[in-house]
Amino acid sequence: MREFNGSVRYQIQQYFSTSRLVMPLAVLLVLLYSIYSSKPVGVIDSLTVSSVFIFLVMVWIGATACDMENAVSEQILILRMQSAVKYYISHTVFLFLMGMMVSLIGILFPVIMDLCSQGQLFDRPLRIADLLWGFFIMSLSGFSGSSLGEISHPRINRSRKTAVIFTFLLAVTAVTKAAILEMIPVLAVILWVIPPISDVTALFAGETYFSADKCSTAFIILLISGMIWTAVKIMGLKKKGF
Repeated sequence: MREFNGSVRYQIQQYFSTSRLVMPLAVLLVLLYSIYSSKPVGVIDSLTVSSVFIFLVMVWIGATACDMENAVSEQILILRMQSAVKYYISHTVFLFLMGMMVSLIGILFPVIMDLCSQGQLFDRPLRIADLLWGFFIMSLSGFSGSSLGEISHPRINRSRKTAVIFTFLLAVTAVTKAAILEMIPVLAVILWVIPPISDVTALFAGETYFSADKCSTAFIILLISGMIWTAVKIMGLKKKGF
């Protein structure tokens, strides 16, 4: 466990030692401001839209984190942990923690904006429960996004241009999946593997408050999606080797 935790810490330190986080966070702040710059704002609508933005930002972070991985240091860490799978899971945990950090920004931003507007930002008072449910949905949306971003790993697809375009198309499809299926329902046979971020937004459409049953559904489908794409990445890396 010590080697596992050390690997996670090492990856966090490596990522923060670069400037790769600056652009995604800057884009996220602009997107969040676009939601909360006018009032009144729906509490549930704004938090679920924020989860979509965090999903996209974490696709970006997941892809750039994979680009940072050096084959030599990766092999050293795998040898130290005595398991390639453990190393790959530690990378997933690192990205999950990054997603939680980004989600915290997604939660604090509207709180600060609401305080600045003297509690007049939302169409109803903001509750602690809203922030907690919103944080968990954002965190799991981020996990789903980062897992998708990891598919662009250089060892899975050595052509960076192809990898970036493919990942971008998958992310866009995930966001627009509900609209696509409404027009062409038969595509559900294929698109079920795409991360269900649009399903989550549809789940809470028109809601005034979060409910435990709908939040549980959102948690489950986002978690399963993230685990599926993580498994695909691990199998791809094990098959490709070094």
